[in-house]
Amino acid sequence: MRFPELIPARFIKRQNRFSAGVRLESGKLADVYVPTTGRLTGVLRPGCQVWLEPADNPGRKTRFTMALAQLETGGMCSTNAHLANHIFNEAIKEGELSAFSYGLIDREVTFGDSRLDFRLLGDDKACWVEVKSVTFAEEGIGRFPDAPTPRGRRHLGELARLVSLGHRASAVFIAQRADAQKFAPFELIDPDFAEVLRQINDLGVEIHAYRCNVSTEQIRIAEEIPIDLFA
Repeated sequence: MRFPELIPARFIKRQNRFSAGVRLESGKLADVYVPTTGRLTGVLRPGCQVWLEPADNPGRKTRFTMALAQLETGGMCSTNAHLANHIFNEAIKEGELSAFSYGLIDREVTFGDSRLDFRLLGDDKACWVEVKSVTFAEEGIGRFPDAPTPRGRRHLGELARLVSLGHRASAVFIAQRADAQKFAPFELIDPDFAEVLRQINDLGVEIHAYRCNVSTEQIRIAEEIPIDLFA
């Protein structure tokens, strides 16, 4: 996925879940939209370099959306959780994911009490997929979630229910940073999510994780990475 021309700035502070203050290169202060409910732990630090995407809606309160942040250890991380779905969708369309070779893609499909991210259709049975954005990484391990997520646990339960009905289902974790060499649930933050993830895997829900290459020009899946549900 390619970015439009991004605007550099310096992060000042996160004002709430969806808003942050930054200083533009001109010296002016600006409030920007942060499109994630996660904490971005270890990503946003006072004074760190960030990149902004201009809003395409002139009537919006904030003129910019935060797109990327420079990591303290080097490299960049996407600060837009919504991009994980776009990245996954693009990779399937381009035939880059061997685990998901499907010709038809339905997005935001309701099942039970939830709306799941994808229903993939091909010659075989449907595959239902829930995609999660991973932004936290430490010692090469990307972890999700970085904040407790009852909604995420509910989605996992729906995937297990689909498997019980004979469908294929998968939880996919997209690390939107290049330094995540392995994936594990963030048990310290949400032990219930970690336990449910292990349980649904035992019931037949597939778990896949991928890391991305990230630059100010684009973000793309680089490769599938190993999973350790007990790390």
